[in-house]
Amino acid sequence: MSNSTNTCSLPRMVSLDWRMDIKTSSDVMSRMNVPSVLFKLEVEDKDNKVIDQDEEQKTKTVIFELNKETVNTMLDSLEFVKNQLDSIK
Repeated sequence: MSNSTNTCSLPRMVSLDWRMDIKTSSDVMSRMNVPSVLFKLEVEDKDNKVIDQDEEQKTKTVIFELNKETVNTMLDSLEFVKNQLDSIK
């Protein structure tokens, strides 16, 4: 009888790229200057089964766009997480 341990892990961020866009309107009557941030993440999922053991770990690309308010909310949440981690040290 074989004793195996089942473990799972979250995907690991390999790289992050981002850019800020400003959406504008060509109509003079309706001025629209809406900033947004486009994120591109490369993530590696260690739980993905690799057929060939010599094969490099698989990564996938995740692309998403956030408006200014959502970016601010995300930054506030990350600051909260950072403070929680700092309190553990």
